[in-house]
Amino acid sequence: MAIRSAWYAGTWYSGEPKSLKATILESIDEAQKVSGMERSRGAIRFALLPHAGLFYSGRGIAPLVIHAPQKIRKALILAPSHSLHLSADSLSWGVFEGFDTPLGRLSGLKVPAKNTNFNSAIQREHAVEMVLPFLAYLQEKQNSPIEVATALISHVSEMGKATTLATQILDLLGEGEVDSGEVLVIASSDFTHYGPRFNFVPYGVTANNEVVARVKAEDLKVATFLARGELGPLFLKQRTARDTICGLAGGAVVSALAKSVASQGWVADYYTSLDVANEKSNDFVAYSTILWR
Repeated sequence: MAIRSAWYAGTWYSGEPKSLKATILESIDEAQKVSGMERSRGAIRFALLPHAGLFYSGRGIAPLVIHAPQKIRKALILAPSHSLHLSADSLSWGVFEGFDTPLGRLSGLKVPAKNTNFNSAIQREHAVEMVLPFLAYLQEKQNSPIEVATALISHVSEMGKATTLATQILDLLGEGEVDSGEVLVIASSDFTHYGPRFNFVPYGVTANNEVVARVKAEDLKVATFLARGELGPLFLKQRTARDTICGLAGGAVVSALAKSVASQGWVADYYTSLDVANEKSNDFVAYSTILWR
């Protein structure tokens, strides 16, 4: 059994505990200022969160803390693979005894799944790691351990496959466990990657206000489909137009899972790297936070 190290600590976010905790608290404060962050919506069971470096994604991940259950025992993270080609319509699992973060170690959750030889890819995968410090922060806050399991998923070919994979996850975790309110299932995804750097410029090379607004409108359509569990329009869009939403497969599976247990979702936040960096560029990445309670 392996320990997943904090591979990106010190580069994509601070590796020093005090500084990292300050980043998390600043992210929570920023997220609370965003419309839609009302605590009255209640504790969540499912989430779709961004995974850029925490300078960019912190605000989008922080709602996990704001709306977290009073106690979390288990968390499952579904992430895309940025370094390894994977077969469609399948979950590629890692098997770890623990997950190290600068804020302490999270225990590994033993999931009786097949297809479990993906530790190396998961070790290198930033889409897995960015949420881990926030889970470690919650673990410290609740003063009881959180067990974590991770799986990679690159592509889902149709709505029925997303539903099948959601059923597999429900069977692995146990429907009673999911209904307990102490289990989180998290999809890791950034939204549109726009600009020459990403070879995606359908609205023009210059990322002016009009282009950014058009990207936002299309992204929010997708985010709303996911929040409502409306996967038919989502997969129709996927077949008819290219997108650069890297974790759409995991998002579709979590959306299907949330719908299967009658969980209500909402789009909690949307912003771009241009908003964070406060600078002009023709390349930008969009981030959206979707929560289900």
